[in-house]
Amino acid sequence: MDAYPRIVIGADGSPETSLAVEMGAVLGLRLKVPVTVVTVWDGFTNVPDPQSLEWARGISAAAAAVVREVGVADVTTHEPTGSAADVLIDYVDDQPESLLVIGGSSLSSPKDRVVGSVANRLSHHSPADVFFATKRLPASWGAVGLTTDGSSTSRLAVRRGLKLALAVGAAPHLVTVAKDREEGSRLMSAAIGELDLDEPGLQLEQDVLIGLLAAKTLVDNSADYDLLVIGNRGMSGPSRLLGSVANKVTHGLETNLLLVNTTRD
Repeated sequence: MDAYPRIVIGADGSPETSLAVEMGAVLGLRLKVPVTVVTVWDGFTNVPDPQSLEWARGISAAAAAVVREVGVADVTTHEPTGSAADVLIDYVDDQPESLLVIGGSSLSSPKDRVVGSVANRLSHHSPADVFFATKRLPASWGAVGLTTDGSSTSRLAVRRGLKLALAVGAAPHLVTVAKDREEGSRLMSAAIGELDLDEPGLQLEQDVLIGLLAAKTLVDNSADYDLLVIGNRGMSGPSRLLGSVANKVTHGLETNLLLVNTTRD
């Protein structure tokens, strides 16, 4: 079961992205795929301490050294100029099968949401799946929560998240939210049947979380998972403004998040 063919790491030298570099390196090693470090510089010359090409090369070289030290042999760097979010979106648009890894701590900051952080913009516009790194993982990964509401888009997210979980040796958990156990059992049975998983020897835990508000329930229980996986349905358009489950979870989690772009198979 193949996962992602390449890891793309967004790095700018900040503490937030240093965690993304470490996470991207581990994912590249576990998946046995090439890793590209992208550092964007602004090119302005009329401001103090501008982010120059030399600065970008230094940041990307340091990040690449971390990735190689972990054990990834195929590591490349790229230092384009422009707006970081726009450049990363354009970059993965040419290779949407890749996994983009960036720091995710700013997602839960109301100020950054208003101002428009790079992570916030990517959560709404990235054509590729995005891994938002917010906490370090143990040497041996634990539970990966694959969220489903029974929709066709959530099934796509579950399948893609399952590929990653199995590739890194984590324990996959199928997660659904219901108002009571009876509804939860019905939803879980339907989800299992519709997923039609045929992975030999697959052990898929089934977690029914009880709650009336799906997003709040997922956020409140997210500490139980090293990584939570959710589809990006409702991350753009009117649903985003109304507060979709995916949008609320993306901006409420304090654990690692894999946001799956469900507009592609």
